Amino acid sequence: MTTGPELSAVVVAWNSGPSLSTCLEALRASAAHAGWEVEIIVVDNGSADDSAERAGRAEAHVVVRNPLNAGYGVAAAQGMSLATGQWVLLLNPDVVVDAGFVSGLLAAEASADSDVATLVPDVRFAADPSVVNCRGIEVDDIGVPAEVEAGRPAEQLLEPRPVFGGSSGACLLRMEALRRVGGVEVCFFAYLEDVDLAWRLQRAGYRALLVPAAVAHHEGSASVGEGSPTKAFLVARNRRLLFRLDGPNTIRARAWRMVIELGHASVTTAGVGPAPWRGRLEALRQRRYTGFVKTSRALTDLRVREPELAPRAELGSTLQRKRRVSQEMHPGSHARRRPR
Repeated sequence: MTTGPELSAVVVAWNSGPSLSTCLEALRASAAHAGWEVEIIVVDNGSADDSAERAGRAEAHVVVRNPLNAGYGVAAAQGMSLATGQWVLLLNPDVVVDAGFVSGLLAAEASADSDVATLVPDVRFAADPSVVNCRGIEVDDIGVPAEVEAGRPAEQLLEPRPVFGGSSGACLLRMEALRRVGGVEVCFFAYLEDVDLAWRLQRAGYRALLVPAAVAHHEGSASVGEGSPTKAFLVARNRRLLFRLDGPNTIRARAWRMVIELGHASVTTAGVGPAPWRGRLEALRQRRYTGFVKTSRALTDLRVREPELAPRAELGSTLQRKRRVSQEMHPGSHARRRPR
């Protein structure tokens, strides 16, 4: 194996079953293809299945067994605290990387300027690799996040390009920058913690780059389930937490977010019942904690700039994107797929 700074990978598992085995096998194969050793750390978050045993059989370097599901943020923080690499790869257990994935990230890391803290792979849908699942995170000018190009045809990219941040489903983070901004905020439990982290890295002067040479395939919501009440509750709650911690505080931004949130909750309720409303109520109960977090961040303010935000997307294009993503998440529910 080539000598040099180690690359660490943190995989948080929760009832991940065979997906975890496939994920780790592909990661090890990609590392071998690159001639590089990747330190693999699996944090099992109180699974009821054999996820921890599968991690051991896959020869993960470290397997942490939590007695309960403490949330993604806590488990990711545990894994990162044990990592020895200068860069840490966050990878969901339902993500399968291509053979050239690790070598693509290593090449980008070697040429990255010191202010680059996040390297973002080109993630496609496992059900249809010709469709983008996520090419990073973007945030619009009122503070609403979205996954870059989600649901669009995966046009070939030749060069790295800037994005707002990386999805915790698959991204490489510079450990020095992570420590400087305080790591992952655990109040999110799961979902949108990556957007909050991207905000803080951007404000501290760091950049994120999409790396087209690093390709992976994502099943999506394999543990919780896409369209489940649990996910609807967490996303609704966490959107409110995110807006309170990071969102622009102008009257325009707050008014638009109120309208969008009411619409989002109303549409989502049709499929999952009252979960979105319960999530927003729970966010109100956490106001004291989020106030504490904002005060703490102000006392150690690392802000060197305000990030450049994307223009607000039109409602029609937003709904169309969500529909395409839903179709890729549930390919069996569509008898005929339109040709691409």
